[in-house]
Amino acid sequence: MIKKIIQNKVTLFLLVILAVSAFLRFWHDAAFSFSNDELSALYRTRFETFHDLVQNGFYVDGHPGGIQIFLFYWVRLFGFSETAVRLPFVIAGALSVLFTYLVASRWFNRVTGLFSAVAVGFLQYPLVFSRIARPYVTGLLFVLVMVYFWTRLLFESPENKKSKLFWMTVLYTLSMTLCLYNHYFSFLLAVITGITGLFFLSRRTVWYYLAGNAMSGILFIPHIPITLNHLRIAGVGLWLGKPGANWLQTYLFDALNNSYIVVAAVILLVTISILVNLKKLRMTTFQIISIVWFILPFLVGFIYSRAVNPVLQDSVLLFSFPFLIFLLFSFFDEPLNRFKMVLLALWGLVCLGSTVIEKDYYHSQHFGEFRDVALHVAKWDKVYGADSITRAISVNNPWYIEYYLKQYGCYDTFEQYDNRGGTDLLELRHIVRRSQRPYFLYAWTKPAPLEIDDIVSEKYPFIIQRIDYGDLSAITLYGLRLPAGGLKQETPVVGYINGFEHPALWGEDTARVVQDPVHSGSHSYFIDSTAEYGPTLSRTFSQITLHTIHLIKARVWVKAPVPVHNVYLVLSIEAPNGKTLVWRAANLEYFTDTDSWSQVFLDYKLPEIKSYGDRLKVYIWNNGHQQFYIDDMGIAFYE
Repeated sequence: MIKKIIQNKVTLFLLVILAVSAFLRFWHDAAFSFSNDELSALYRTRFETFHDLVQNGFYVDGHPGGIQIFLFYWVRLFGFSETAVRLPFVIAGALSVLFTYLVASRWFNRVTGLFSAVAVGFLQYPLVFSRIARPYVTGLLFVLVMVYFWTRLLFESPENKKSKLFWMTVLYTLSMTLCLYNHYFSFLLAVITGITGLFFLSRRTVWYYLAGNAMSGILFIPHIPITLNHLRIAGVGLWLGKPGANWLQTYLFDALNNSYIVVAAVILLVTISILVNLKKLRMTTFQIISIVWFILPFLVGFIYSRAVNPVLQDSVLLFSFPFLIFLLFSFFDEPLNRFKMVLLALWGLVCLGSTVIEKDYYHSQHFGEFRDVALHVAKWDKVYGADSITRAISVNNPWYIEYYLKQYGCYDTFEQYDNRGGTDLLELRHIVRRSQRPYFLYAWTKPAPLEIDDIVSEKYPFIIQRIDYGDLSAITLYGLRLPAGGLKQETPVVGYINGFEHPALWGEDTARVVQDPVHSGSHSYFIDSTAEYGPTLSRTFSQITLHTIHLIKARVWVKAPVPVHNVYLVLSIEAPNGKTLVWRAANLEYFTDTDSWSQVFLDYKLPEIKSYGDRLKVYIWNNGHQQFYIDDMGIAFYE
């Protein structure tokens, strides 16, 4: 048997691809923390009854209940460890590579199947989602299994006996039902697949096919009230932005490892396969289906995201990704000769090298970190003393961090568990000011306001240690004093400050410069209800610096006799033609205490300077026509 496998080049290549793909998925599958989505799913398995699971676990979640129900029973049998929870999904990822080959080889040929299996097996995009316990890799597998039996039912029916047709129908029905219960984008592909099949019915298959689709619909009926509720809730649109005009272009680049090497390899392979078969080149039925099945889910997601609620993200197009791959490699034909074997081997090395070496997959942060954050909380407790540290964190649910803290025998509580800006910033300032401990710990496992660092640093100016997990999570220990080995705050490239000691430095009205009260120096600036705008720093980036800038920090000290409302510290960037490119504002009422000097912060991460002729403006906008004093207004720029 081994001799036959070695002699069969296609089988040998397939076994190697499957083995490497499985290794990539199983290797250190528990070495990284549960993601936010995984912890969310696990948190919703802790109900006592199935009824509670439905009502509180996924009725309000925005996803079909299939995977949540599976996890509900799975963790009862095998526990909550990363290995146990992820095992079925890792297996699904490995099986997806096999079914990629099976579908592509039936639609086109075995050579196309091998090239497609390498892409799904080795590229980072499907690999990432094969290693987390979420409905993405399961959806990929269910879609491919559904399409495999759909193909056998509709396109191989003359060869099948009635008993075989029956079983093909049963398997098609079951896999379609799994797609319906898995995710709404795998649901969408199941609907598209079902409709497409209507164009390929024969007398022999028509009743089998219609019965199979009808049975899938019947099996989904219990979920319809839940789905109707999902359509009424905001879902991911609460945090996911609307896709822009270039979303598909960005997605395609990301799907190909965000690598020019991989993109060049794909272009080269497609070009070679077309040129070699130029004389017999023609558009086939399955090439048309591949285009439609990839484009339609994108268009539905894009239009829905723009018109109703944002849902489009890379993960939801994983289900249709294989059809793009099928199309790209569909121009190859059989047999697998020496030339194609060389190309296939090179394609495998390019994908594998890009994922493992170029993208450093196994040492990169792909999702928010929880386990290592909890580890450092417990570690710092031992080093500095649990009673010496005040703690705050920004996390979607306290259970997500407590799950890992308990593993380290740590039962710390946090003064604040979430910070979405606004009044949360003012609450954090009060926590910091009340703290009597020598250390302050702040961690975030989801996006949090940049100004948090400034608020904590007001009282705790030294950084004992900071760990950043690829801008996806971070944890920092601040101190009142700088110990040996500690970190100093980063020094700006350039900065400006106006203490109103020099007249009209930023075009301010000199009549409003007063000598009392002051935060520092001998002057401050008075703004009353008649002044809508305060002093303004206005510079082009070429006037500021020619260094690369990634962060801008604006701040101002404010004292108001009564609480201020609708007054903002504003940062804007304008193009040379006057068009506003960026507008950010910090509401003074979320930073200030009545009748005492308080510092207001506004931080902005600058993605990229489009033109050094763009103009930066930082100013006070007294939209509420309030009365207050400002002093020591500053702007700093960091690389």
